Amino acid sequence: MDAGLTALNLLVIVVAVIGIGMTAIGLPGNWLILFTALGYGYLETFVHMNTTALLILLGALLLGELAEFVAGAMGAKKEKASRAAIVSAFIGGIFGGIIGTGIMPGLGSIAGAVGGSFAAGYLAEYAATGDREKAGRVARSIMIGQALGLIFKLAVAIGMVAFIISKLTWAG
Repeated sequence: MDAGLTALNLLVIVVAVIGIGMTAIGLPGNWLILFTALGYGYLETFVHMNTTALLILLGALLLGELAEFVAGAMGAKKEKASRAAIVSAFIGGIFGGIIGTGIMPGLGSIAGAVGGSFAAGYLAEYAATGDREKAGRVARSIMIGQALGLIFKLAVAIGMVAFIISKLTWAG
């Protein structure tokens, strides 16, 4: 077994798993996963990580992005959220995810992202309307939509990593 190939495969796995963690906190981890696969394909001359495999990964990535966007937008639309609340909830989700990761990686990442989304959406909607009840409904709807979208996108990330691992070659 080639030590260089083993080291490359382990590096691909580590970077791809980091991509899952990034996705959990609202950062573009699925893109990191795709580019990791692309780099691996380039290094192994696209024998195992070929065009078909890369297109499958790209399709999964785009499906995850679409699901996250649609779920969050549907939650916001349900309660007629202000644009400020939607943008704030998105940004709050990223910051909350980062803080939650620092407290407890994994579950804390998701809880932080959802909590940050709720808090930021609530504050922005309340600032826009002055109505606490509406701000609460809007924040709850945005949070639920974003949480569902994030969970789906995280499942896509895990699937992408499993697919990449299945394509790794361990013998030169």
